[in-house]
Amino acid sequence: MSISRRLFLSVVLLAGLLVIGTQAAGLAANYRASVERQKRHVETAAASLAWVLSQSHTTPAQWQTLATDLQRHGGYALVRIQEHYTGRMIEAGQLSEAPARADGSLQQGRASQIVATRTFRSADGTYVGSVAVYNPVIPILEAPFLTESVAQLVLIVAGLLIWYSYMSRLHDRLQRGPLKRLAHNLAHIGQAGVDPKLAEGLPRELQPLGTALVQSHQRVHDQLRQQRARIDALENETYHDPVTRLPNRKFFNESLRRAVQRDGGVDGHLLIFRQRDMAEINRQMKREATDQWLRLACAQLSKTIKEQAGAGAVLVRINGSDFAALLPGLPSPRAAVLAERLRRELRVLRLPLRTHGWCRWAMVLTPYTVGEQVSDILARLDHALMRAEIAESDEVEPAFSQTGNRIDGEYGWQDILTRALEQHRFFLTLYPRQDAEGQVLHTEAQLTLRDQDSPEPLHAQLFMPPAARLGLSADCDIQAIRMSMDQLVARDGDMVVRVSLPSLEQAHFLKRLEDVLRDRPEQAGHLIIEIDAHGLVDYFHNVQALCEIAARTGVRVGVRRLSEQFAALERLHQLPLAYLKIGGSFVQGITRSPGNQQLADTVIQVARTLDIPAYAEDAEEPVARELLQAIGFRLMQETDNADFLAPRHNWIADLPAAPAAAEDNGDTAAHAPTRTRATDGRPWPPHELGMQRKRQEQSDRRLAEVARALEAQRQVHALLSHELRTPAATISAAAQSLEIILAGSGQEVDSRLARIRRAVTRMIELMNQVLSPERLRRDQALTLRPEPIELGELARDTVEGMRLDTAHPLVLNAEAAVPAWCDPLLTALVLRNLIHNAVKYSPADQPVHIDVGLSYGAHGATAWVAVTDHGPGISDDESQRIFEEHYRRAAHRETPGSGLGLHLARQICQSQDGTLTVQTQLGQGARFVMTLPTPGQAYTDGGNAQAANT
Repeated sequence: MSISRRLFLSVVLLAGLLVIGTQAAGLAANYRASVERQKRHVETAAASLAWVLSQSHTTPAQWQTLATDLQRHGGYALVRIQEHYTGRMIEAGQLSEAPARADGSLQQGRASQIVATRTFRSADGTYVGSVAVYNPVIPILEAPFLTESVAQLVLIVAGLLIWYSYMSRLHDRLQRGPLKRLAHNLAHIGQAGVDPKLAEGLPRELQPLGTALVQSHQRVHDQLRQQRARIDALENETYHDPVTRLPNRKFFNESLRRAVQRDGGVDGHLLIFRQRDMAEINRQMKREATDQWLRLACAQLSKTIKEQAGAGAVLVRINGSDFAALLPGLPSPRAAVLAERLRRELRVLRLPLRTHGWCRWAMVLTPYTVGEQVSDILARLDHALMRAEIAESDEVEPAFSQTGNRIDGEYGWQDILTRALEQHRFFLTLYPRQDAEGQVLHTEAQLTLRDQDSPEPLHAQLFMPPAARLGLSADCDIQAIRMSMDQLVARDGDMVVRVSLPSLEQAHFLKRLEDVLRDRPEQAGHLIIEIDAHGLVDYFHNVQALCEIAARTGVRVGVRRLSEQFAALERLHQLPLAYLKIGGSFVQGITRSPGNQQLADTVIQVARTLDIPAYAEDAEEPVARELLQAIGFRLMQETDNADFLAPRHNWIADLPAAPAAAEDNGDTAAHAPTRTRATDGRPWPPHELGMQRKRQEQSDRRLAEVARALEAQRQVHALLSHELRTPAATISAAAQSLEIILAGSGQEVDSRLARIRRAVTRMIELMNQVLSPERLRRDQALTLRPEPIELGELARDTVEGMRLDTAHPLVLNAEAAVPAWCDPLLTALVLRNLIHNAVKYSPADQPVHIDVGLSYGAHGATAWVAVTDHGPGISDDESQRIFEEHYRRAAHRETPGSGLGLHLARQICQSQDGTLTVQTQLGQGARFVMTLPTPGQAYTDGGNAQAANT
């Protein structure tokens, strides 16, 4: 039941209760009036009878008649006359119960009685008595009153029923009419369904409500319109680029995610192109002009994409210089055709730059399939963009699915490249090249990286694009040149090394390159630096500076991929070049294109003018090979001669398995205490006494200076011990916390944390042992603490500690038991230094051999450790100078180091009665041998020394 009906019903009930109450009150009042009339009637009868008895001379016999007449005619229940003197009582009638009190008040019993009493005295005074009239209360209501009450009750009930019926129909009418209209318009407030003339059709009482509702609707409608406009503006800003009005990166990510969803997705292609010179354009042009150029270019490209790929394709601006075309449902042939058309349009839309020619675009096209991960697609595109940028070409770079390990993002590449540069994880892959007659032309060296997270080595085509983007290409190119010159020490012929064009733009690269080449003039004469032809157009001044350095150092410069940038032909005569090279699709299609043949003939003419050879590679068809040779090109192909890659002689195999044991050659005499001047008891001469005092004073001053210097050194050592422990402990605690927090985050994170923990633990152990308070108090920071050890176990622990942080294979060959008498901490430092040097100066694909054994001689056994590498080797005149303090070989100035490692290592070995020697051959590697005494030999030497002192 509705609230209104409940209200109506409550009103009806309340009115009914009021009517019933009123009628009940009326009936009660009528009853009381009837009782009062009956009482007055009884009292009147009693008074009348008493008056009659008082005025007349009646006898008691007549009293009976009077009482009977009064009882019968009055209808009373009992009339009693009582004479006081004689006690005579005359009664007429009969009571149903005992009478009430004599005072005439009503008495309550089974029936209420009315009693009226009066006294009388006869006229002659003969009789004195009382008259009592009894009558029961008869609840008699008057008929008119009852009729009126019933009529009123019927009218009121009928009125209430009529009112309730009327109000119910009025309520239904309001609900079906005005209230329904009000509810309808209220439900559509702010929408188009509100009647502006709503108030006119409502009752007068509801018209203000209708007017207020229409006004509220108008306000809400205006607010909604403003909010909708604001929301549209925010969505427009959120999903669209403010300059070009193209969808932005957020829209692109959501669209690509929907495109690869398994439900409703469809295979397609994704084309990304990047404006590589956007920063230069912004510097050269005003912002308004740049924005206008971008809007016009994007409008034209969008039109082309819609026409060729359909309405589902969309052009997106990912960021300031990157654009993407999402092409759902477009097959590969049509996607390639569209990409080529966009490439031609972008070439037309290029802007001239002050620095180098025209602005450049890099384009990448990749397919995607339903269910493929978005991160895989973006990583594939990112790496392909790197390749397209370093290629210096506007050709569309395809990006296919990668089957090997994928490296996500610049942060992953930065970690790999930084670790490779620090841990010397590079090596060279050599590709000998020969001409059609089988004559070896040169060897092309390609830098290769061995990473711990990749099962296969990473070639330069993979890591040089991210290195160029991260600004590390110069360091990688320097490594390639240094390792190529190391190879030239042991090999004949020329070696070609490619230098990336981004390296030429980096500061100090050319200076570093010149220093490396000047330090090794013999090898520089056999080195050829190869650059892309795009560099002659885009980086001509840098290439010119490179050629000037090459001319001063004897290095030659070659140009490759000339067929991809024929605009470089006009610059060739300004540079001292060694050769020109063409290849790729230009060579493969030369038989079918007269234009290509004409261009090839032009290249030959330019090469003959410059008196340099012209090479052609990638010529697989016999017809193309004959045509190229007829034009004048020398065909270049890989050689099948595997012996060409082998070094001249494996000198390491000729070395003895163990060094000879130390012989007694009088070296012990050098350690014997020197004898002072002996005296025969004669006094010193007087003039010598004065000189002696002066010498004594000078000695005291020098001793005081030495004491002060030792105290200062002790304080410095204590300060270092204190100040280094705090950050080391902080790093160690932070590394442990990170291991707990990032547990299970991935193998890459876990390996980095483990590397930090190992390095910090090694540093803390070194400080605890070398910079301990006991050693510092006794000035024994590097004082030996020899003890018998198992040298093979020490070498095994050292190698295992270094194996995780190096890409070189560490091959340990230790005899079963090799006892030695030495300080284990300092000996491990020497061995670590030798292994680190072997890793630093040898290619990452060559093993480092650590051999441990015993050799026997005339004075017993000698323990030894040999570390052998396959690096460039050491010349004879430098084989001893490398142990000098702060000595650095000029040929390896680019290799980090201070020149103290080998010097300290030899001193530590000699202080343990051992030796540190080197066996080397230039271009073939080096073998460092550390010898140590055995426990028995140490005890014997110690006893002999004690006997000699006594």
